[in-house]
Amino acid sequence: MLLATVIGSFPRLENLDFRDNILLAVESQIKAGINLISDGQTRADMITYFAEHAKGFQSKNGKWHITDRIEHDGKSIAAEDLGWVKKYLKEKYGGKAPLLKGIVTGPVTMVMSGLLKTKVYKGYRDPELYNDMGQFVNTEAQLQLEAGVDAIQIDEPYYSVGAPMDLAREAVRIARKNVKKPIHLHVCGDITKVFDTLLDFPVDVLSHAFAGYPVNFNVISKDKLVKAKKKLGVGCVRSDTPELEEVPSVIELLRKAIELVGKENIITHPDCGLRGLKSDKIAAEKMIRMVKAVKEVK
Repeated sequence: MLLATVIGSFPRLENLDFRDNILLAVESQIKAGINLISDGQTRADMITYFAEHAKGFQSKNGKWHITDRIEHDGKSIAAEDLGWVKKYLKEKYGGKAPLLKGIVTGPVTMVMSGLLKTKVYKGYRDPELYNDMGQFVNTEAQLQLEAGVDAIQIDEPYYSVGAPMDLAREAVRIARKNVKKPIHLHVCGDITKVFDTLLDFPVDVLSHAFAGYPVNFNVISKDKLVKAKKKLGVGCVRSDTPELEEVPSVIELLRKAIELVGKENIITHPDCGLRGLKSDKIAAEKMIRMVKAVKEVK
């Protein structure tokens, strides 16, 4: 069977505490048949998770400001949660436990989500700003690896809406340093203008949305992936609508991906994180239907 994973986030129920929300996310993924799971990222949004541990980031009036040089403070609530999940999986499932993926918001998205309020950096195109953010991501990745994750995903939604790709590539190179586990780079949205550039990034999997953005099929090919020594993460159910896909339609999408790049070169996942769906039941059903399609596809 094709490797089935998730992009990360899962709906959070307000009547549950953090650990119970994590358990809900984890068990929903396992029951659906996901074999590379996340912890559900139920504590906070994708910026707050990491900005809280970034020296140089300060929250003011509901917005993050970059007020000084960026450094990691050496702590990680994400790593603590992942370590707890890893222990839970080992105790409950033993050798049948699924793989666990750690997730870090990427350098460009972190930078672009902060208001630059310091003279330490010369502006939003200062290479030093991205280098420091890349080192921050590397430190976070190392902490998550120490917690026992089997892969790291770097989330970079800003790539598809405009980003300094030369600086982005160097930041990912720094973020990748000494990371021996597979790295997935997730870029949602329309990636037709950046996909060929991403082939040169030092990552193992390029992960994109195809259910909501079928235009992305126009730029992928087996030759490109093989030459770049990468696999393709194929988003095959939408994460921006509660409407449930019929299994045959998911199979059709996966067959198209297989025809273009080869079954051996793809993994499967929803287009993006599932938290925006609000309903844990809808999120779970989308994963169930996705895995059913994965099992049936030839």
